[in-house]
Amino acid sequence: ALGRKIRQEKAPELGIATWELVEAAVRAGKVDKALELIEYGRWEDKMMHDSMCSFVEDALAYVADKLGEEEVYNIVRRRYEPRIKSWLAETPGTEESLQRGVEFQRGHGGVTSVTEEPDRYVVVCDPCGSGGQLKRTKQVRTSKKAYPWTWGKVGLPLYCVHCPVMWEILPIETRGYPIRISVCGEKPGDPCIHYYYKKPELIPEEYFTRVGKTKKIK
Repeated sequence: ALGRKIRQEKAPELGIATWELVEAAVRAGKVDKALELIEYGRWEDKMMHDSMCSFVEDALAYVADKLGEEEVYNIVRRRYEPRIKSWLAETPGTEESLQRGVEFQRGHGGVTSVTEEPDRYVVVCDPCGSGGQLKRTKQVRTSKKAYPWTWGKVGLPLYCVHCPVMWEILPIETRGYPIRISVCGEKPGDPCIHYYYKKPELIPEEYFTRVGKTKKIK
């Protein structure tokens, strides 16, 4: 009925975490069984992850419709302000932020590639495993007006508001320049691209002005 396999052990084995079964199969030398369980575990985790992302998108849409879009910004800022301050204290370097940021993308289960250019690192998410995938799988609520926290654009998915707030606005306010730059695709099938500039003076001024900030590092 589900169109896929599901674990069907008897109680109490049914409650054993799939990743514990993977470990047991590896230790027992049962390679094929371990690989089968790994694939199942990936599906299990991704299913729950995607459900939570969809719930967040629904909640932000409800807030926007009932209280106004500005409240979405207030919620996201309150959520991420202390986390970004901790991030900057723990991870001040570009390469370290790249490593942590790409770890997020791997955790989201998207399709990610990383390349290096003379002035920056380029991360292509096709799709991003959270907002990018949401755009490809459901009708998402988007901003009806342009704000600094939507990169001055109408139509940014509300779920994606955390990208300009978390990675750009809050770091600029805290230390003077972004952690990373995000360029979201205009269409659902477009990839999202993240730029990690190796030096703050290399970041183009347009990436400051689009979030209502001024570049002070030359």
